[in-house]
Amino acid sequence: MENTTQLLLRQAGALSGRQVLVVDANDPALKSLDVDAQLQLHADDFTVGAQQWAPAPTVPPEVDLLVLPLPKSIDRLRFLLNWLAGEISQPVELWLIGPAKGGIRGALKHLQAHVDDAVLVDSARHCKLYSGQLQPGETQTLAAWGEVITVGDLEVVSYPGVFSHGRLDEGTRLLLDLMAEHRLPIRGSMIDMGCGAGVISASLASQGWKVQAVDVSASAVAATTASLARNGLQGRVTGGDLFSPLAGRVDMIVTNPPFHDRRQRTTDITRRLIAEAPAYLNKEGVMWLVANRELPYAQWLDDAFSHVQVAGETTRFRVYRAVV
Repeated sequence: MENTTQLLLRQAGALSGRQVLVVDANDPALKSLDVDAQLQLHADDFTVGAQQWAPAPTVPPEVDLLVLPLPKSIDRLRFLLNWLAGEISQPVELWLIGPAKGGIRGALKHLQAHVDDAVLVDSARHCKLYSGQLQPGETQTLAAWGEVITVGDLEVVSYPGVFSHGRLDEGTRLLLDLMAEHRLPIRGSMIDMGCGAGVISASLASQGWKVQAVDVSASAVAATTASLARNGLQGRVTGGDLFSPLAGRVDMIVTNPPFHDRRQRTTDITRRLIAEAPAYLNKEGVMWLVANRELPYAQWLDDAFSHVQVAGETTRFRVYRAVV
């Protein structure tokens, strides 16, 4: 259970009898929170298992309390506060909850732009909870919050909360450059695992590859879908936990995998990805992976693949090419 969830549990009395929507839920434990309230969850993260899996929530009319765990990025916080204001027709109480050292104080100015009289309600488990009355605002659209990234001749759409929002990640740029130098087959089938804004999907689709793109984030799925459509490209984009929504085998897997799970640094996700990847590749299929140089992926790749090489590297990133 996350510390923010434990702090929320301390408010069981204040939650009693309420109709609560948790927005951008960051902890699967919220689904079974032991409180006397009608609790609904929205999440951008597929693995939370929320009732609403979407880039932004729908606020049911009966909801009288919105709970917002502090998002990782200020862009995402600003988007959600504006979105929630546009979803309501009368003031609704909103709780903002987050780590004391995770930016909660800096987030207050954004909260105060939308609520009357934000007050500190509780502080424990190295977290703080602020409350205020969220005022109605203008209806928002996801498209209006998109930013366009130019990647060669392509225009890629990014939404708040998506990895490397509004810019081309240095590791992804290196990966694409090295793949181009390697003279890939003219076309084939491929999986873009952890597709983000769709930079890799759009780049490979434009070269004639049959693309399947997957991400745990609903915002990333929406962004990759928009990126393909903006460039007149085809691809199948799905949400899920790594390979869980996929079946069959492909010629190539390309990935710039995460090394954070929500706010925690972890290599567990990539270790699973590497172990599971060969089962989704054709004979002599290839996986391209870019990662920070210090991350311990070489041994795991050697254990899972018959041949592994470092295709190139910089002072920050290393690109691996692994053959089944």
